[in-house]
Amino acid sequence: MKNKNDIKKSSPFLSGLINIFFDMIKHFIKDFENMRKVKKIDTAAEKFSALEHMIVRLEEKINDNWKAVEELKSKLLWGNVINIALLLVIIYLLIK
Repeated sequence: MKNKNDIKKSSPFLSGLINIFFDMIKHFIKDFENMRKVKKIDTAAEKFSALEHMIVRLEEKINDNWKAVEELKSKLLWGNVINIALLLVIIYLLIK
């Protein structure tokens, strides 16, 4: 049976290298996890910018439609005014 004194201890240099190696592995694993989180945030930012672009386009279409509706209201108003004027002329001619 061997005594504790007989057991050969590893060199402090080798144990230091092993500790550094495992610390680097932990560091790379954490970096990889953070990169995955950042990619998720980046995709969320891309989705948000796409939504923002779609909202801007929708706002432009709504403004165009609003202008078209205002033009149609104006045309209908003037059409009704002309119809009423013609109706009054016809009534005047019938009464005369």
